Amino acid sequence: MIRRGVYLIALLGLGLTPARPAEPAPGQFDNLIKSSPFGQAPAGAAQAGNGSTPLEFRGVFQEKGDYFFSVHETSTRAGQWVGLKEASQPYVVESYDSEKGSIQVKYHGQTMTLSLKAAQVIVQAPPAISPLPTNTPPVMTNAAPADEANRLAQVAEEIRRRRALRSPIGVGGSLPQPASTNIQPRPPAPAATNIRP
Repeated sequence: MIRRGVYLIALLGLGLTPARPAEPAPGQFDNLIKSSPFGQAPAGAAQAGNGSTPLEFRGVFQEKGDYFFSVHETSTRAGQWVGLKEASQPYVVESYDSEKGSIQVKYHGQTMTLSLKAAQVIVQAPPAISPLPTNTPPVMTNAAPADEANRLAQVAEEIRRRRALRSPIGVGGSLPQPASTNIQPRPPAPAATNIRP
């Protein structure tokens, strides 16, 4: 069975080898590049994965007078919090301008100025709230003691009624008696004697 499956896969694989695709005519997709069916990118936004900026400045905080900056490497998709002039990464934050919200970073021998990246806020509709089912029995809270005692008595009576229906005695009956009360015990088996020849 396995051998037949292997042959079938090999046969199908040979039939599905793609031929070399034809080259598109020059300028055939120029219209798609100019007006993408997926919409236009916001003005000034860097395209993901095109390598236009190797670093992004994503955040800043100050603790005990020291500034720390979130710098994200787009090529490795990794980010680190680094201090001012801290040389533990391949980039060093040289200066920070709090008024402009930008930093100067030295990265692979180049000095570049990075502005704080604006957060993208995505608003989602709240989840729909499904109505509660209407066939659920109401929950009794703080019932009067007389009502509660009456309810418990009804439950106990129902339990007694159902037990009586299941029992072999039946309602108001008694257990069946054996046909004969003269039962003789069986005589004991003779004891084995140990005789040696």
